Amino acid sequence: MIRHSSSSGNEGRGAVCASQLSRLVAIMLLVYGDESMDETRQRVCAVAGIIGTEEQWNALEWQWMRCTNGVPFHANDCDSDQGDYASRPHWENKALYRDLTILPANSGLAGYGQAIDLTAKNKVFPESEDITYYTAFQRVIFAMENFAQSFGQIAKLTFDMRLESAHNAGFLYGSLRETEPDWTPHLASKISFEFAKDNPRIQVADLFAREAMKGLDNHIGPVKRRIRKSWQALLETQRFEVDAFSVEWFEDMKRKLPETEKKMDMNRDMYIEWLRQRNRQHNVSNMFQFVDWTARRDKRKAASV
Repeated sequence: MIRHSSSSGNEGRGAVCASQLSRLVAIMLLVYGDESMDETRQRVCAVAGIIGTEEQWNALEWQWMRCTNGVPFHANDCDSDQGDYASRPHWENKALYRDLTILPANSGLAGYGQAIDLTAKNKVFPESEDITYYTAFQRVIFAMENFAQSFGQIAKLTFDMRLESAHNAGFLYGSLRETEPDWTPHLASKISFEFAKDNPRIQVADLFAREAMKGLDNHIGPVKRRIRKSWQALLETQRFEVDAFSVEWFEDMKRKLPETEKKMDMNRDMYIEWLRQRNRQHNVSNMFQFVDWTARRDKRKAASV
């Protein structure tokens, strides 16, 4: 099942999956990630990452390329008979999707996905910026760092290239790595972004991201459906997990917001003044830079005590 979170804390973050990875003994763990949204791009946004050794990824990639005949896989198109799959029989596309799902299930790799109910976000925070992709992206980073830390390793992340968000996602990754001292030893110094069509490993993550998205969408969308067999195959390995944020999570965040702002010494008025002093305009990039500035400010204060 998809795990629905009611608290806005950072519980979980891949701890269950990490306990299943006793065979991971590499110096560097490789993470490949992607995102998925419903067909309307208004109900669900999901981000997912899959982690493992170079040996595990090599074995899976060889099998993947053999199944796809080298045609770049796109989970949404294959699952809905679109794009490169539009001229193929429906049963053939379903068979391919099923066969490809079995590969990561049997690979020894592990994965974590974060799905977010966009309707719930807009209901609870109707005037806020749409940063749901970054929220889910950040949660996946949390989980991947947790995996790597559990085994005393370093995680190197490569995500699908989204031109509209790569800059901010890269900045967010660097900020988290630098301002969370416990994370620095377990995250590579840089995150990479590549186009999924050129990287079969990101295509594997794309399949998992779609399962994370569909798991929540089938619960909250206009048509309620039972758990997908493809997700069931991944879930039964006990190495793949998905968290979902819906109304309860956002309401909990809203209740805690005053306390959080006080604890972090960061609020809207401070942000507006920060913009004014730097002659900047409000946008997502500046929001992230302000949060980074406050984190570094607090780090300096702690060091001077």
